[in-house]
Amino acid sequence: MRMGAGAWVRSALREAASVLWPVACAGCGAADVAVCDACAAELRGPLVRESLDGVPLVAAAVYDGAVRSLVGACKERGGRAEARALAVGLARAVAGAPEGALVSVPPSRGGMRRRGFDPLALILRAAGLRAVPLRRVGGSGAQKERSVEARAVAARGSLAVPARAAARIEGSRVVVVDDVVTSGATAREALRALRAAGCRPVAIAAVARTPKRGTRH
Repeated sequence: MRMGAGAWVRSALREAASVLWPVACAGCGAADVAVCDACAAELRGPLVRESLDGVPLVAAAVYDGAVRSLVGACKERGGRAEARALAVGLARAVAGAPEGALVSVPPSRGGMRRRGFDPLALILRAAGLRAVPLRRVGGSGAQKERSVEARAVAARGSLAVPARAAARIEGSRVVVVDDVVTSGATAREALRALRAAGCRPVAIAAVARTPKRGTRH
């Protein structure tokens, strides 16, 4: 079957663009595609389920390999293709969690200053999900380089429900949403802040969970 004129032009443009601006999969490095099918499929596998202090935690994937690379690329570059791939996973995690209003974990202040954008907000937007963002009230800073114990200490008292949203969600069932749950310190602080505001946290939903305790079902 002959290629139509429009399809031929689009194909030629893609080929030219691949020479001028080479693209590689953020997950595995495969050429000519921002996120390959194999890496995207990592976010469509069995959900990771566990309990964090008695609250169900649901994640789309283990934070490892291609998924870790996709999350890193989204956080550092704000790539739309990466955000769309991660959004599929986040939407699945939310759908697999008990129902409740979504409340998102904010980025660290340092991360926001450095990047100029909120990676989780990009993922939520790509997933077509709306969430009430918690706000930073302490200088906990980035958690990445800290030990588990240091993360717990730094996170304590660092989050709060914005005043403009507190009255609206008070007494409501809420689901904490994050991109990655690692030690669980930030998720626990989010649960504390929500309970302090009179909310009822019923689940934590994330794109990925570190492979320490998660099991797939």
